Amino acid sequence: MAPTREMSLETKERIVKLLQEGNSSRMVAKDVGCSQSAVSKIWTKYKQHGMVVKAKRTGRPRKTSKRQDKQLKHKWEEAGANVCDRTVRNRLKEMGFQYRKAKRKPSLTPKHKRTRLQWAKERQSWTVDDWMKVIFSDESRICIGQGDDAGTFVWCRSSEIYEEVCLRKTTKFPQSLMIWGCMSSKGTGEMTVVNSSINAQVYIDILDSFLIPSIEQMFGDNEIIFQDDNASCHRAKTVKAFLGERHIQSMSWPANSPDLNPIENLWWKLKKMVHKKAPTCKADLATAIKESWHQIDAEYCLSLIKSMPQRLKAVIKAKGVVIVLRLQ
Repeated sequence: MAPTREMSLETKERIVKLLQEGNSSRMVAKDVGCSQSAVSKIWTKYKQHGMVVKAKRTGRPRKTSKRQDKQLKHKWEEAGANVCDRTVRNRLKEMGFQYRKAKRKPSLTPKHKRTRLQWAKERQSWTVDDWMKVIFSDESRICIGQGDDAGTFVWCRSSEIYEEVCLRKTTKFPQSLMIWGCMSSKGTGEMTVVNSSINAQVYIDILDSFLIPSIEQMFGDNEIIFQDDNASCHRAKTVKAFLGERHIQSMSWPANSPDLNPIENLWWKLKKMVHKKAPTCKADLATAIKESWHQIDAEYCLSLIKSMPQRLKAVIKAKGVVIVLRLQ
């Protein structure tokens, strides 16, 4: 049932006046458009207090006046109001402001959702120790001046989203570098800048030059499971043959599932670190990427691996829908 609207003071006074004139509660209810029980309650309270009682305002008491709200709109420091952060946010929302960020998520078909759900159910019994045997890999592009994927937040009205002060400036063709990297519970593995488009042969060269050394460094002769996504160059027959010859077990991976790959969180962190170094050219960008990559500690990588059971539970609960984990 929808909540009833609070009756105005004028309506209550009219009800009392009509009843004092000798009208029945039924007639009064019909006249003002309310129930007979509401008329009876108002009349009872009138006899108890000798006046029409105004309903008490529900919720927390307002800590700022209307005048202060107008001052807060321009400069909170000049308002002189002793308020908490929540009150500030509430007042901004009342003024029509919203904390905005563009939402992005992969597009999932019903088939994608079923595949993701099936994949998660097949591995829901895996422990953290099982996931610690997996080495995750991926490619990512890092742009100069656009390394902070966390986004820029602004307070603005809907009509102000394209105002100059509310925009995040971009360039049409920003300088960027494509990189390949891998990680596991042991920390970051090898990382390399890729200077050409990636086909099957280029990918095999990357695996041979950077994945194999990473596996030897982090796992020695122990068995591991290698994860990569479903890019066409990753699933080429020659790539499968290369991995088979080196006795590397490859993990199947559901399409459009970056939210399941912990290395995506590592890319987010890496881009923030690179962004803070403010590179201005490709050479500086390459240096900033390599320095930042080696600054990522093993504890952070381990925390990402430990999140895998949580990711699977979330996917199963969401029936295959894209999940959002609050990880740093």
